[in-house]
Amino acid sequence: MRIAILGAGVSGLVAAAVLRETGHQVTVFERCDDIGGVWSSSRRYPGVSTQDDRVTYSFSDSPMPRDFPEHPSGPMVQAYLQRYAEDHGLLADIHLRTEVLTAELVDDDSRWELEVRDDSGTTRRSFDHLVAAHGTYSTPHIPDWPGRAAFEAAGGLVVPPSSIGDGALLDGRDVVVLGWGKTACDVAVVAADRARTATLVARELRWKYPKRIGSRLTFRHLLLTRLGEHAVASPSRGLPGRLLTQLTRVPRKLAMLGLARVVDRQLGLSELGLLPRVTFPDSNSLVTEGFYEAVRDGRIDVVRDAGVADLEAVDGVPSVRLRSGAVLPARVLVPATGYEQDLDFLAPVTRARLLEPDGSLLLHRKVLPTTVPRLAFIGWSQSYRSPLTAEVQAFWLAGLLLGRVRLPSVAAQRRDAAVYRLTHAQAAAAGAPQMPSGSFGELDVLLEDLRLPLPRATRRRQLLTALDPADYAYVLPVLRARARLGETQSVPA
Repeated sequence: MRIAILGAGVSGLVAAAVLRETGHQVTVFERCDDIGGVWSSSRRYPGVSTQDDRVTYSFSDSPMPRDFPEHPSGPMVQAYLQRYAEDHGLLADIHLRTEVLTAELVDDDSRWELEVRDDSGTTRRSFDHLVAAHGTYSTPHIPDWPGRAAFEAAGGLVVPPSSIGDGALLDGRDVVVLGWGKTACDVAVVAADRARTATLVARELRWKYPKRIGSRLTFRHLLLTRLGEHAVASPSRGLPGRLLTQLTRVPRKLAMLGLARVVDRQLGLSELGLLPRVTFPDSNSLVTEGFYEAVRDGRIDVVRDAGVADLEAVDGVPSVRLRSGAVLPARVLVPATGYEQDLDFLAPVTRARLLEPDGSLLLHRKVLPTTVPRLAFIGWSQSYRSPLTAEVQAFWLAGLLLGRVRLPSVAAQRRDAAVYRLTHAQAAAAGAPQMPSGSFGELDVLLEDLRLPLPRATRRRQLLTALDPADYAYVLPVLRARARLGETQSVPA
């Protein structure tokens, strides 16, 4: 089967490797000059590093080098991905500086026709299947603020984090960063060392996990064991899972209150006026190294619970006006305000078939749309341990194409997709199972669909031992063997 893959980042590379190993002809299209996705040299910002440690942020058959630090830098991750592509024979299948302009189902949904542009011009290519693996970090979301034209006419710059480059444009300037995620705090730390002033404006403060809580408890132990994940996220599957959730509700609440106090003291949140109002462990990132120290030293000013009203020029100075009425000089405005769902590559008719009336995207198992055939999404669920999550999703897709996954009815697929979209609070209110992105539960379900569940001994070990992607390395050899036996497809090619 000829399969087109959009994106040569973490998700695109592992999808290409798995599908190639299971007998398909893959072609990867990447807009950037090099592979890596968010880790590409053209997109990463100074000081960027992984949130996961080097053990967790890897593929099952390719551990990161032992001499990498605990949290590898952006260039290190890009080098790791380059080596992965080389080791899996993917380089000849990857087309760099190549953009898919449109993708359309044609001939009664029997094939995809892609309009592709590269340095030599525009061509049309035909494929049997399409995999969108350019992920949720592809197109920065930049709000449409009033007054932007006047702001830019006065010399103001609106620069998303992926366009900061080497950071020279921050030097000696008033920099305002919007957001509270890891990227926003990373950029604020860079600005603290290079800009004239560095201000971070956050709409809502959420908890940040220290890489180590106290002297021993690490982020891996807190979230990346089955017991730790249950304590924090309490994913529930079936009657035993729901019963366990009920029985441990009070101990978990007390444990979280205790951890919140420890984190508050360790980071000095109350002292700095940065204690979140949300309940621990409602979090969106790890702590950026040096961030709270820079706030304490006065090199970063944090304006909490605030939003931007408009951009303007005040006495010729590009500025940001907050909803409170406060005005901040901002020669450079960095909106670390998330990313947009980039489906512009789909022809309008196909996109209309794919999206729900409210514009949302329903995906069975976070991979398969229910309304458009011959299409899959890999790596579109934001999560920790994203390489392994994308890899297991690719296993699932390969198994589906081999006829090893039995799809339920479309109605059941849509119910599954709706459950996966529930937040923890929504799931608790509805009494429904909640499946955090990249959780053990999510990976378990995908492997059970393949009828290749983790060995019980491995699951027991994972109760107290942090996740190791190598635990999942047994899956691809089995799928490869099944492909060689010539198993047939269960879905349209």
